[in-house]
Amino acid sequence: MKIKKITKISNRITIYFSIIIFGLTLAVTASISYIFSKEITKQYNNVAAEKINVISKILNENLDSIRHDAYMVENDKNIYDYMYKVNKNDFVGSEANTEFFNSLSEYSKWSNYISSVIPLTTDKKIMDPLYSQDPYSELIYGNKELDNFIESGYSSKFSAPNTFPFNYENPDYEKKTNITYFSRYLDKENYSLLGYLMINIKKKNLFTNIDDYCNGVFDSTFIVDQNGNLIYKIGNLDYNKAMLEKVNNDTLKIKNEKYMEFNNVIEAYPEWRVIGLISLDSLNKNLNAIKVLIYCIGIFSIAVVIFISHITSRKITDPIYDITKAMNKFENGEWPDKLEAKTEDELKYLIISFNNMIHNMKNLVEQIYKEEEENKKLEVESMKTQLDLLQSQINPHFIHNTLNTINYLAIKNNQGEIREIIQSFNSLLRQSISTNKKLITLKEELTCTQNYLKIQKYRYGDIVKLVCNIPEELCDYLVPKLILQPLVENSLYHGIVPKGYAGTIRIDILPQKDFISIRIIDDGVGISNKKTEHKGFNGISLDNISERLILYFGSEYALKVYSKIGIGTCIEFNIPYID
Repeated sequence: MKIKKITKISNRITIYFSIIIFGLTLAVTASISYIFSKEITKQYNNVAAEKINVISKILNENLDSIRHDAYMVENDKNIYDYMYKVNKNDFVGSEANTEFFNSLSEYSKWSNYISSVIPLTTDKKIMDPLYSQDPYSELIYGNKELDNFIESGYSSKFSAPNTFPFNYENPDYEKKTNITYFSRYLDKENYSLLGYLMINIKKKNLFTNIDDYCNGVFDSTFIVDQNGNLIYKIGNLDYNKAMLEKVNNDTLKIKNEKYMEFNNVIEAYPEWRVIGLISLDSLNKNLNAIKVLIYCIGIFSIAVVIFISHITSRKITDPIYDITKAMNKFENGEWPDKLEAKTEDELKYLIISFNNMIHNMKNLVEQIYKEEEENKKLEVESMKTQLDLLQSQINPHFIHNTLNTINYLAIKNNQGEIREIIQSFNSLLRQSISTNKKLITLKEELTCTQNYLKIQKYRYGDIVKLVCNIPEELCDYLVPKLILQPLVENSLYHGIVPKGYAGTIRIDILPQKDFISIRIIDDGVGISNKKTEHKGFNGISLDNISERLILYFGSEYALKVYSKIGIGTCIEFNIPYID
């Protein structure tokens, strides 16, 4: 089936413009959606990481508060005296016994965390008559974590969640409402062991103030010990350390659903850590809703653009159609009538320009013959210019041939110094007038500079010493031609020669990470700003060199001149690596 060609320009503009806008809008919408999704994910990660840090900080404060309460218990005089006498098997009166248990009871009342304090002797006997009875005694004497703590040698330790003061068989997570803080009670004078303290803490009191920070950010939050055993959880996801299947460093897989993991160790008790999980499915649902909204806005924008482009194209094409009819009349050999501008925009100037063009065409026809004569004169002048350029190209070659003839005569008459000057000058001249290469190697540029100084040696004697520091691996990198010789010439004429006695010019070429650093340093008299305008052997000034560097590589590669009168001058610039 043959597609009918669209001949009306307004329709073509509408279609073409709509296609372009559609493509641009689709690309922009997709880009915005992608960038926005990435940014939202990034911000979500930042918020989650910050929440984990806040939760860790709160737990640090809670654990430090528990340690502080335990420290107050351990340093209570009534408790200490009682524990000391019991350990030494001294007689303890009923009054001291009463004060001891009243002190323990007081700490349970005013502390936000402590529910009970149970003192034990060094041989694990319970001092409190209440807790020495069943079922409490069974929970204490059969406590494996207490035995492990005593054998470990630690000064203090938090237990895993337990059911104290209740005794359940195979208790689940909900029944383990207590955490015990084990502490060694020591003699203040010689730090010998006087007994042990079991400080019981309600788990909900320890972790209750972190719930608000977890809800709304994490789907589930777990506090686990170093073995992966659960201490506390927030959220509906059941915990099992075997279920945490690692996908990568930041992602877990639980029951075929992926979660982002945020993990942080609790500094106050490094054996515990916080794990926050965010479901990738729920996060992606939110992101997809945002993407749908963005795409709907994009589609609506495309519809509006198509409508506007059609109206706009009509306003543009109607005046153009009038101009087209006038042009057809002009092609048939008739001068068209003057067009009338009906709009106050660029099209008005187009119609005015068309009217002026027709008017000027009449005048231009009359001037054609005159311009043809002038063009002939211009062609003659162009030929003369080309001949002059050809002659200017011949002259340097004539100079080279003449120098080679003089060099031959110097060799014939055994004039070594003249021969060396001729060879150096010839090489320097050839390099300066060559046009086939704009970039040469550092080795070639240094050779050109050395040839220049050889010539100056016969004029000034040993007034200057050239020192070149360049690693071998930099010799084959390219630099703009005639970049070092004018700088060395500037140092010679404005630094060393005015000094009146011998000096040194040092060229340091050093490799950097992204560029080559080049410095020309002399110990001359120093230069003023006006002297940077001097043009040397090749007519090249320092300003010219700086402009060339900027032209080749950019403004950050401009020439830098540091000079101090009476001390010397340092000219510095950088060159990017060019093989």
